[in-house]
Amino acid sequence: MEEQVALDRILETENLTDGLEDTEANWLLDWGIKRLPGLIGGITDDEAAGARVNELMAVMRKINQIIAGRDSKSVDELAVDIQELAERYERAFGSVRKASPDEYTKLAAQIAEKPSGEAMQTLIEWVAPARVE
Repeated sequence: MEEQVALDRILETENLTDGLEDTEANWLLDWGIKRLPGLIGGITDDEAAGARVNELMAVMRKINQIIAGRDSKSVDELAVDIQELAERYERAFGSVRKASPDEYTKLAAQIAEKPSGEAMQTLIEWVAPARVE
């Protein structure tokens, strides 16, 4: 799959950002687009590359859902959503930060209080595994 085809799929899929304000939606789109080269680069099978793009879009969709719905959910419900995000992130990128249920609950309480943009960044930084330099 050519990167441009994947880019077009992301940009044409409304439910990736439909619950976000323009600034946050653009940030999430930019984040996803920046992941494309590392995610599908070198994959020659269009079906396999398409599956990887679908996994990335599932991560973006879940972030959208968490941020857009966090005002109407309890901390425990948000913690479940964050755990689902971590599972999707792992399917898309191959690894994820390992966490206990209490850690998910603490993160849920934190993002419930943050502005949307900050909450998205916190979620992504938190689920991503620590990089060893």
